[in-house]
Amino acid sequence: MHQYYIEARCPHCHKILNDEEVLIKGKPALKFLVENKGKRGYIWISAIYGDHETIEPEELNILPGDVVRFFCPHCEKPLPILDKCYCKADLIKIELSTGGELKFCNRKGCYYGGISFTNPDDLDKFLGLK
Repeated sequence: MHQYYIEARCPHCHKILNDEEVLIKGKPALKFLVENKGKRGYIWISAIYGDHETIEPEELNILPGDVVRFFCPHCEKPLPILDKCYCKADLIKIELSTGGELKFCNRKGCYYGGISFTNPDDLDKFLGLK
């Protein structure tokens, strides 16, 4: 099965969210500033589409079912909420560097989300066809 690597940007400042210093499965992970139960810190999420591995500091104490607020690690603005997830948490949106967007749920343990494209050329770029 082919694995797709996601390079993403903040929708506010447009800086790359992939962290070259933290690798998951050999690829730069997506870095986010998060808030959980009043505590802030950084987490890293695998940038391989469909892989749910994360690196989370213990002091954030993110437990299954917790709803976490996501912020850009660069500009620290809250990432936009696209919609409500079927689990009643929020669907967060970030931009793909190739065009299109990635949405994901902010509840730990809910893996609902997806990638969408409005321009067919952006899909071709993501798939490596262009």
